[in-house]
Amino acid sequence: MRPRLCLICLLAALAALTAGALAQTAAGEPAWTTYHRDSVRSGSDPDATAPIAPTLAWHSQDLGAPIWSQPVVLGSRVYAATVGDKIVSLDAATGAVVWERSVGTPVPAAALPCGDVTPTVGIVGTPVIDPATQVIYAVADTWDGSSAHHELVGLSLADGEKVVGTPVDPPGADPKAILQRTALNLDAGRVIFGFGGNDGDCSSYVGAVVSAPEGGGMPLYWQVPVSLPSKSGGAIWAPSGPAVGPEGNIYATTGNPVPPEGQPPGEYDYSDSVVQLNSSLLPIGSFEPPNWLQEGENDLDLSSAGAELLPGELLFQAGKDGRGYLIDEKTMAGKPGAAAVFAATVCGGRGSFGGDAFAGGVIYLPCTSGVQALAYNQAARTFTPLWQGPVDAFGPPILSGGSVWDIASGGGGSKLYGLDPSTGAPRYTLTLPSAVADHFASPSAAGGRVFLATGSTETAYVISAGASTGPAAPVPIAAPIAAPIAVKAGSHVPLLLQSKLRADKKGRVRVVLRCTLATGRCKGMITLRARFVSFKRVKHKRVRRVSYVTLGRAHFNRRKGSFKVTVTLGRSSRALLKRHHGRLALQVILAAPPSKTRKLSATLVAAR
Repeated sequence: MRPRLCLICLLAALAALTAGALAQTAAGEPAWTTYHRDSVRSGSDPDATAPIAPTLAWHSQDLGAPIWSQPVVLGSRVYAATVGDKIVSLDAATGAVVWERSVGTPVPAAALPCGDVTPTVGIVGTPVIDPATQVIYAVADTWDGSSAHHELVGLSLADGEKVVGTPVDPPGADPKAILQRTALNLDAGRVIFGFGGNDGDCSSYVGAVVSAPEGGGMPLYWQVPVSLPSKSGGAIWAPSGPAVGPEGNIYATTGNPVPPEGQPPGEYDYSDSVVQLNSSLLPIGSFEPPNWLQEGENDLDLSSAGAELLPGELLFQAGKDGRGYLIDEKTMAGKPGAAAVFAATVCGGRGSFGGDAFAGGVIYLPCTSGVQALAYNQAARTFTPLWQGPVDAFGPPILSGGSVWDIASGGGGSKLYGLDPSTGAPRYTLTLPSAVADHFASPSAAGGRVFLATGSTETAYVISAGASTGPAAPVPIAAPIAAPIAVKAGSHVPLLLQSKLRADKKGRVRVVLRCTLATGRCKGMITLRARFVSFKRVKHKRVRRVSYVTLGRAHFNRRKGSFKVTVTLGRSSRALLKRHHGRLALQVILAAPPSKTRKLSATLVAAR
């Protein structure tokens, strides 16, 4: 391994010397090498200059496991990474597999205390490509039969040969308690990414940012210094991951602290914030939302979406509570720095999850109430709402070929929208060949095509004239309509818009759901079940067993849009919650015939 590491170190060193020549030879080469294309997460593709009605270019073979990350693209290849710890290179024109490489044994989901990535946890965060070194980097969660470990791997783009392997578990962290969910980024020869907890926050962890040399070697770490009484929290988990500015500063968005039940968070500690780090991972500034304490107490923090770096040295940040902020990067110094220069309600007061896009003076952000466009006034340092798209189009948006592309997400989504950027009305509504796996799925675009992960496969559409194609098949396209509303029938099973549920003192649990049917009603039943994991010795082997206890049920019968259902816990269910210190891992079952029943992970906490 030592000679390979030396080779990649040499390539990294040469990259700075040959940057001009590489840029010149690569001019016009299709490139979407990181989440939302670039280090500032613009999500805007310049390649598709002659837009056409989309046609299905290809639908790949099954790649062996679900894909939770964005595909990345360079030249004539598109690269996918699975939760089965496999990286696959595909021909961008035909979808044929060029090479595939296993980078480890993934962690069985059943071996973790909680979470929503199944059936295994392998590569979850979107990889990054360095065009200078011709290496793709990803973080793999690996399993040795009894314990988990996280490793940064680097593979040669040419043949998938492994050239880097660096352990990256933060100091003092329990690898089973953390999830590498964020996309990777690059910063002057180093790979940047974040760690948070598993869905459900069922174990003790602290959020972390990692900076690892591309050529191998000791990583740098910054961990959220959660203040007492909290000993856990500050997750860095937004799919877009840390943004990197042109000066090399890193902007990471953190989650709320997790104090003991019945106690408020302590003093300000960089949790529920946008944290500004220099290239050595030293904190040089931060933004604290004005309602920091209330957000932390109600799981309404900023960490659900990453920062969007804008012209004028401002950044935009929204989170779970429906507020958007413009933050001056120059005034973030301190703990915390200055207040936002502008703040207003976004997403109709609902949450934003994933990552934003920016082009032509407009911010496009994912909202659980439908993607929203905001006009950015750089001179006045303000933004104003322009439009909101279809109610089920709440995946992180991108721009390519004169359209805003958005997946009807939420896990199990099966539509791709092409929206008019001036009105939000659907130009195209495409039925995907298979449903997406990621809750916050986002497409990529390069070379006149849109690429997206569709379950355990990848799918590509041609959207611009001049893109080379293999045999193409027409896809169903809805006729353009005048208003940004959902079109075509979806599943009768509503979407679950929360992963953390609360029971009040009378045992009432209010669950927010969304019916995505254009016509008809979502009619069925929701069941909440507590999930318990136990271990038993059987013939000298430690056997893991999962059991469930039904806590309560409720019926629903609603037309399209968001609605609330109240599940009332009985006396024994309330007592069970109390015996477990006011916190239970949940399985939420949503049944609405004739659609397939959904079983989702969540957490139930008791009101303080």
